[in-house]
Amino acid sequence: MTPAPLSPTDRAFAHDARDPRRAAQRWPAEADVEMLVPAGGHGLVLNVSGGGLRLMLDRTLMAGETCVLRVRHGSGDETVEHGRVVWSQPRPDGCIVGLAFVAPG
Repeated sequence: MTPAPLSPTDRAFAHDARDPRRAAQRWPAEADVEMLVPAGGHGLVLNVSGGGLRLMLDRTLMAGETCVLRVRHGSGDETVEHGRVVWSQPRPDGCIVGLAFVAPG
């Protein structure tokens, strides 16, 4: 069985995350993340939209970096997501990043 994609499709969540400053709706999410490329980092998905993720990571990533993530959903399913860092906010223990989905390659 193929796990569901990370991007939400359930409209029941839409009322929770509509922000008029945003181009796309965001949905709160909690999923564990393991960095595969670049290797060696972990974190949490904070929210998800049709175009990407906001992540809290235990390592620093810079805008423009490409990433491959293993995402472990609360249901026990896993997906592999490919993305590009759009923005990064350094923190003492890592960073918060905005990641745009990109095609594998």
